[in-house]
Amino acid sequence: MIGAGFAGLRAARDLAEAGVEVTLLEARDRVGGRTWTRPFAGDGPPVEIGGSWFTAEHELAPAELARYGIDVRTWGAPSACRWRTGGVLRHSLPVPFEQLGELDRALATLTADAAAGTAGGESFAAYLSGLGLPAEVIEFVSAWWVMIGGTAPDRGAVIDALAVIRSHGGVTGLLTALRHSPLQGWSALSAAMAATAGVQLRTGTPVAAVRQDGGGVDVVTRDSDVVRGDLAIVALPVNLLPHVTFDPSLPEQTAAAAGTNAGRAIKLWVRARGAPRGALAAGGGEGIHWMIGDRELDGDVLMLGFGYQDPGFDPSQREHAERALQAFFPEAQLVSWDWHDWNGDPWARGTWATASVGAPDLLTPERFRPHGRVAFATSDIASAEPGWIEGALVSGAEAADWAAAFAEG
Repeated sequence: MIGAGFAGLRAARDLAEAGVEVTLLEARDRVGGRTWTRPFAGDGPPVEIGGSWFTAEHELAPAELARYGIDVRTWGAPSACRWRTGGVLRHSLPVPFEQLGELDRALATLTADAAAGTAGGESFAAYLSGLGLPAEVIEFVSAWWVMIGGTAPDRGAVIDALAVIRSHGGVTGLLTALRHSPLQGWSALSAAMAATAGVQLRTGTPVAAVRQDGGGVDVVTRDSDVVRGDLAIVALPVNLLPHVTFDPSLPEQTAAAAGTNAGRAIKLWVRARGAPRGALAAGGGEGIHWMIGDRELDGDVLMLGFGYQDPGFDPSQREHAERALQAFFPEAQLVSWDWHDWNGDPWARGTWATASVGAPDLLTPERFRPHGRVAFATSDIASAEPGWIEGALVSGAEAADWAAAFAEG
């Protein structure tokens, strides 16, 4: 088993409980993959640096939390909303009054196209441009795209936005779906799953190659250690597959899709002084396009923001984080901030699944069918809820089922 994100953990846990001997190799010094609960700025309260939420429609994620006795936190509705469109910070309507009809038309079109499932490979930016909308409306709608596509609107296919609208409560679901998360953090769940009896976990063990023959599979680590097994499940993000050598080579349809996840989100936590708790802001920000107040912290407010990879925005720089905060909350002062570069992380190389422009069918389970004695599992290619933690659990469970069926002959 390669990769101890939630897809790999679910597959390993299920197989071990079925009596299969499992060795789980993980490149990092921790489990959880693209989820990670850690103290804010080193010594603050725990925050989710990676994936955060599950929705009311999800089944596997809350079931796993209940299984291990992990409480669920339900986020409350925003206490107030503000919008930044056309360079103006607005505290009531998100666009100028005279553009409300155009906003209504944009939302109605998104709803209809999501239900029809007709749009696909064009970028979200091109899709909105084709509607002939005012710039302020495009800015407002694009701010919600960052929570779906996780990349610049001109770099991700519109199919992802329409799929989320269809699956999670329509266009209003963009506001209401992100409501539930584990109170003790996703890392508590990943650690509990990794502790399953029968799973031999080896962290700090990146894999260089996967070689199979008629009798089994050799997984070769970067330290040239070889782990032999009957089968292998490669539970790595799609963007890592080009960095692993497969022998025999991956099928053409799989090789063409490897490395094509366009997700390049940035998640920024800030501790702000003078900001309202629970306020939600969205629109044309300065590197961050969606921000919400999470909790109070000794009189300050801990805020969570999302943007996407942008050469003009460096979240490691204080002045950039401060500019992002004050674009929406000019009354606030930046105290401290925290983030993780998932796009530069060698064991992630991107964020949640986003289809590439012009190629909406690459990140699909059909392209990642088992290859001999090797199967693939990751949220990126899940048969349901791709890009979510739920999708990772779905994909891992299906890989475990495949392995069990293969073993039975």
